[in-house]
Amino acid sequence: MRVLGRDRGRRHARSFSFALAWAMLLVVGTGEARADVQRVEAVGIYGIRDSMRTKVIPRDEAIADARWEGVSRVALELIGESGAVVDDEELDAFGEILDALPRAGSEIEAPLESAGRGARRVDPDDVRLGRDGPSEDETALLREALGKDMLPYTRSYRILEDQGERPVLFDDAPGIDTEYVVVIEVIVDVDRVGRALEDAGLVVSADAENEQVDLTVELVGLSRYPALERVLAALRGPLGATRVSTLEFERGRQLIEVEGPFDAESLAARIADLRDERLDLEPVALDPVFRRIRVQARWFPPDEDALEAAGR
Repeated sequence: MRVLGRDRGRRHARSFSFALAWAMLLVVGTGEARADVQRVEAVGIYGIRDSMRTKVIPRDEAIADARWEGVSRVALELIGESGAVVDDEELDAFGEILDALPRAGSEIEAPLESAGRGARRVDPDDVRLGRDGPSEDETALLREALGKDMLPYTRSYRILEDQGERPVLFDDAPGIDTEYVVVIEVIVDVDRVGRALEDAGLVVSADAENEQVDLTVELVGLSRYPALERVLAALRGPLGATRVSTLEFERGRQLIEVEGPFDAESLAARIADLRDERLDLEPVALDPVFRRIRVQARWFPPDEDALEAAGR
């Protein structure tokens, strides 16, 4: 074996260190690229009061408002996907507001109260018209869950349009005649938003949804094995069980161990909703503590077996 000289050894060591560092960088970069993020284009608006001009920077306030809009839209999507209950009346009212917004090519008459100062028409392409922020109740709900600082929920942002100060679109805030308007693209960290909503109880965690629970189903009324086979197939199929095994089998009574992403109440509801032309399953007793369901079962055999089965 030939031994490398000192200089060549150092060069090889440096090359190996550089290659190792580059490989680690690739791994880290790949991990970040796979993180769950969402790009959102959002409009930020800050109404400027003359008394606040020396206390805040309107541009920064408008950017903060745009970040809030982007994060809140992602949060509302997560709540909707989770099936969480949000006030239906508020959502209906929110939808009516959006429906009332002008479509492309239409014009908005100036507010009545501004007619005396010279009526003006609003540009139908004004980005402020398409802004779809949350309702007041949704805002209060999300502020409670997410807080006021949206920076922890954003990876980055870039300004697409800095429109600067513009006359207010609607005269709904006394003492505010101009507002700062920006359009940004914000990269929202969906994972962090989801965790905050989970902590606040607004969404159900994926782990909770996929948690496997062991239950015992007691079948009463079946006396033939083909009938039991059909029940087992229904459990593995439309009822969503991930594992099914028979614990006891006797004429008229069977015990089945069932594992799946449901509790006793939800499985009982699924069984009650099952539609099968040869099975009639009716949950008649439920013990959520010991996770046990008693099911009254009837089986309707094929015509050729009807006489032999004596009705079951």
